[in-house]
Amino acid sequence: MITPKYLRVSIAHWNIGTYSTDAERIFRMIETDGLAVFRAQPGFINYRLMRADSAITIAVAKWESEELGKAGAEKYREWMRNVGIMNFIKLETYSGEIVVDSYLNTGEKD
Repeated sequence: MITPKYLRVSIAHWNIGTYSTDAERIFRMIETDGLAVFRAQPGFINYRLMRADSAITIAVAKWESEELGKAGAEKYREWMRNVGIMNFIKLETYSGEIVVDSYLNTGEKD
């Protein structure tokens, strides 16, 4: 069992509506190619993206360690720059050690 120790939360402020056709296209790219980039990184555990409102999304990524999380997140951001996603968002990121995790306490699968 992998024990998550590091979490990254990114709040994206969009310059287009998150319900727009362009945003939906970007979400599909993230769901396919973006997740593939994450899954190829050592230490990656999981990723979730939520639409908070028409201008903000919140992404959460779990990693085995801070070192692997920082390296993996940079690979993902490089991919976002290469495919043009960064042209539509401004990111605000928080990261740190996981101190409570329901997954750890119940054995449930994410």
